[in-house]
Amino acid sequence: MHPSIAENDVAHICELLFQSAAEGLVVVGARGTILLVNPRMEELFGYAPNELIGKSIEVLVPLADRKAHEHHRAGYEARPAKRPMGIGLDLQGQRKDGSTFPVEVSLNHFTLNGEMYVMGLLTDITKRHAAEVELLKVNNDLEHRVEQRTAEVKAAERNLREALEKEKELNALKSRFVSMASHEFRTPLSTILSSVDLIGRYNDGPHRANIERHVAKVRSKVRELTVMLDDLLSLEKLELDQVQCIPAEFDLVDLCIEVLEELRDLAKPGQEIRFDHAGSERRMKQDPRMIANVLRNLLTNAMKYSPEDRPIVLRTAIDGGTATVEVADRGIGIPEEDQPHMFERFFRAGNAVTIQGTGLGLNIVRRYLDLMGGTISFTSRLGEGTTFTISLPARATP
Repeated sequence: MHPSIAENDVAHICELLFQSAAEGLVVVGARGTILLVNPRMEELFGYAPNELIGKSIEVLVPLADRKAHEHHRAGYEARPAKRPMGIGLDLQGQRKDGSTFPVEVSLNHFTLNGEMYVMGLLTDITKRHAAEVELLKVNNDLEHRVEQRTAEVKAAERNLREALEKEKELNALKSRFVSMASHEFRTPLSTILSSVDLIGRYNDGPHRANIERHVAKVRSKVRELTVMLDDLLSLEKLELDQVQCIPAEFDLVDLCIEVLEELRDLAKPGQEIRFDHAGSERRMKQDPRMIANVLRNLLTNAMKYSPEDRPIVLRTAIDGGTATVEVADRGIGIPEEDQPHMFERFFRAGNAVTIQGTGLGLNIVRRYLDLMGGTISFTSRLGEGTTFTISLPARATP
């Protein structure tokens, strides 16, 4: 059981609470007259002790809001209730010097000796209001940044789409040009080659040796141009997914001999291509056109990037269901830093830029081998030569 508190002690406690409260306290009587304020209230509004006593409560309200406040006060006096003041509104208090600050007010009423009094609890929310304003500013800024970023992403997406369309148009135009140019070049090249053959056949004059040498040179260059055109056409078809692997039975040795004979005119003086097939198994089922194209590219590169009087070796084998083709030369080799890029379109090694070529051959070779389920790898040492090794199934799967 708690000991009772004397009435005068209760009054003293209430006085201490009133005087030391962290919020402003005000008691208003009839017609809004201020009857009592605590020190915190006087401090908030900049008044001296007891200076507010007897003044109208509207003196603490900004001038522009006083008429409305009188109306609200009359309404509260008619229907008093415990509640916050100005719900949903930004309430402002006005100091003695005329400056204003944001406040939060709670109202309560009590009756004493038949008279109704209203007590207000007022809190200075300047810091909270500033934080809310800053938070709103940050949110607005964030929303603006999101909107701006979204607009930038959409603009970038639009630009990328437009660039992609232009790229598609350019690629289509390039493909049409390559196709047209390749086909158009074939006719004059065939005519030139036929004329060169006729010149070589009907030349019986005293300068026969010189003529034959020049005829061989022209024939070699025509074949080089033909190889380039073949590469361009092959690339175009690969890009358009128009290349299909059509397996057929063929003799690998016969195919190699046929390609070697076809490329004979491209060999430099003293270049000897040695061909060796290991084992007795010679027949396989793959796309012979693709295999021939792969052989042409690898052998042409070997001749092109090897000096005169250097041998080139072509080795083949069919063993355990796998066909292996190896082309080795003793040419200029490939710089180590260029080796990871050798199968990229149009890439040419740094030590090969002065030698005629398109940079398409190895890319086409690898893509043909991909279609046939094969692989290609190579080893190379600068100044010593390069060896390309191909491995693919000897029997194409349906």
